[in-house]
Amino acid sequence: MNRKKALSIAVLTLVLAAVTGFNPLGIWAKEKDITIAAVGDLLITNKISFYKGPQFLQLVDILRRADCTYGNCETTFFNAGEGFPAYKTIDPNVYCEPWGADEIKWLGIDLVSLANNHIMDFDYDGLFSTLHHLDRVDIKYAGAGKDLDNAAKPGYFETPAGPVALVSCSSWIPEKNHRASPTHPYMKGRPGLNPINTEFVAQLDAETFDKLLELWKIIVVKMGDPLPPEDKLKEWKEFNFGENKIRKGDKTELMLEPDQKDLDRTLEMVKVARRNARIVIVSLHEHIGRENQKYPTKFEEDFARSCIDAGADMFLGTGSHEIWGIEIYKGKPIFYSIGNLFFQAPQRIISPEAYQREGLPADTKDPTLYEDKFANYFVGSPIWESVVPSVVFDSENKLKSISLYPIDLDEHAPYYRRGTPSLADKDKTKTIMDRLIKISGPYKTTFVFKEGVWQVVR
Repeated sequence: MNRKKALSIAVLTLVLAAVTGFNPLGIWAKEKDITIAAVGDLLITNKISFYKGPQFLQLVDILRRADCTYGNCETTFFNAGEGFPAYKTIDPNVYCEPWGADEIKWLGIDLVSLANNHIMDFDYDGLFSTLHHLDRVDIKYAGAGKDLDNAAKPGYFETPAGPVALVSCSSWIPEKNHRASPTHPYMKGRPGLNPINTEFVAQLDAETFDKLLELWKIIVVKMGDPLPPEDKLKEWKEFNFGENKIRKGDKTELMLEPDQKDLDRTLEMVKVARRNARIVIVSLHEHIGRENQKYPTKFEEDFARSCIDAGADMFLGTGSHEIWGIEIYKGKPIFYSIGNLFFQAPQRIISPEAYQREGLPADTKDPTLYEDKFANYFVGSPIWESVVPSVVFDSENKLKSISLYPIDLDEHAPYYRRGTPSLADKDKTKTIMDRLIKISGPYKTTFVFKEGVWQVVR
């Protein structure tokens, strides 16, 4: 085809598009609204695709209707009897048999974060099995991989409305060898999760700080070590007491201080995702909160806002297993924790070490005995209640609406049913929303009940 003929066809196409609205090349296509649904921790151990309860199926419909539905895959998809459990100091080695990937795909999950304290529960075999089964069912992911570069890179889910990117990281890493490491020209990197390494800092009010400093001085003298000059000591705002960092501040609280290079790496990935996707989500897995686990730490608040500044459209906190507050920052939503979607009973194979930590014989065969002990930690806890946000962005990627769907995980159901979600009834919805409104107060977030759905006022 010569240039003159090609130009004539192009002009005719443009005229046809302008007159009729027909656009065969898509060259004038406008972005449409895009809907992102988000769920919390996916601790799934039982099949759910055969459930027929109307409130469960209504929830499934909400998840499937979204252009992209996110969740935190806080498990490994692995045949536990065929592999080796990693050493754990705190909680059990969590897994779901490989059919779990099929179940969450059936549910409508499209994109998952993997940076959490359970992705390495069965070491490298468990990690690579999880990646394989997510690939098999075409669920996209981010947050863990064969080395640090692969763990840190964004994952992308393609939708008709444009690609959605996810950057996933974890600051709750009790088992230090679960962190991925970079590849070297002469050595492979270590498989694992994308870390935001943190250290605890005890911030003390001025009076308490000065008292502890006096105690520190006494200990130093008794150990025979020299003290700095007194005029220098009076200027101190921070010192180390043993392995603990002590800092003077306005009030006494335990703080988390992140590693700057981890922040820089993660924020750079947010910027990369911004250039390659229509919507950018950042997820952080963190267990530590303030005021008896009701609010996020200052670290998480600062980090969430810095992610929005770097180009993220949404920030999703996971790991606390409870809902925390919602903030609208520069027109973008921050969900400091979206709680659980599934918190099902521990699997049928429990590690000997987990049994022993609960005071049971290492060779215990009945996992319900472990569940009886483990469940005591959560009796009456808000972990059995959460919300599922459905967030709509308009054609210019501006926040259009946030609908909230309270869910109930049925704490009092039998062992084999407990921890499975359905839309909450009227009374439970009031309980959940009353708490969410209260804990969102510090962020000046307001809510309205409109057309039968709770919504965040933009």
